[in-house]
Amino acid sequence: MLMTNKHYLITGASSGLGRELALQLAKGGNGLTLVARRYELLCELKDEILKKSPQQKILLMSADVSEKDSVKKMVQESIAQFGALDCLIANAGRSMWSRFRDVDDPDELKSLMDLNYMGVVYSAFYALDHLRQSKGSFVAISSLQGAIPVPYHSGYVASKYAVNGFIETLRQEEPDIHFMLANPSWIAGTELRKKALASSSSNSIKVNTTHGKKVMDAKKCAEAVIKALEEKKLSVFLPKKYSLVPLLRCLAPALIDTIVKTKVDSQLR
Repeated sequence: MLMTNKHYLITGASSGLGRELALQLAKGGNGLTLVARRYELLCELKDEILKKSPQQKILLMSADVSEKDSVKKMVQESIAQFGALDCLIANAGRSMWSRFRDVDDPDELKSLMDLNYMGVVYSAFYALDHLRQSKGSFVAISSLQGAIPVPYHSGYVASKYAVNGFIETLRQEEPDIHFMLANPSWIAGTELRKKALASSSSNSIKVNTTHGKKVMDAKKCAEAVIKALEEKKLSVFLPKKYSLVPLLRCLAPALIDTIVKTKVDSQLR
């Protein structure tokens, strides 16, 4: 059953998976702190939620999770509004579609680490005491690419590997908090491809911005994440069938790497 009358904080809530998570969690009458850099999109999301649930308590915050002080303020104001924190969903992130050799500046990979990894680190650091008090949950939206390497995503893969290792370590250190890793593959209905780190070189790869029909959409992905959260799972792969891929790669790495590259290459144009 969906937890009700709890307080959820969601980063990257203005679009894609974060937005769908907010819409789904609002159905339980939960208090929501919705965080993103694009405040105007958060306002549109709030209006949509309030049309269905006029009494819904929602706090909107414009914040950059790659900046420590911004995350500290995010958590402080959220606690001041709701008094406690039951779950933080660290969803904010950026993807990558570029060969490493084509990257304009190697520091661009640092920017991915700052957002995708340090954003999770900062969120966990400032939320930890509050989640310990509530015996709550911390959900990191990672990626299948945090478990297997994928071409043209070197910086993104590195950041998600780091997230997975960080969360699995915290799980050992903080037994009173439920830590969950969500590892989706490609999700339709997000802006990840559109806003991915890419090279400006004329010889760089180009990717289709639309997905095939078999890709899980953001709404179904959000429903699966919430179901796994309700069941206190430690990790969830989306779609579920991809949970076998890391194991298969241990058994036949060359074969799986070839299959993965072929699949990724099919997304180029």
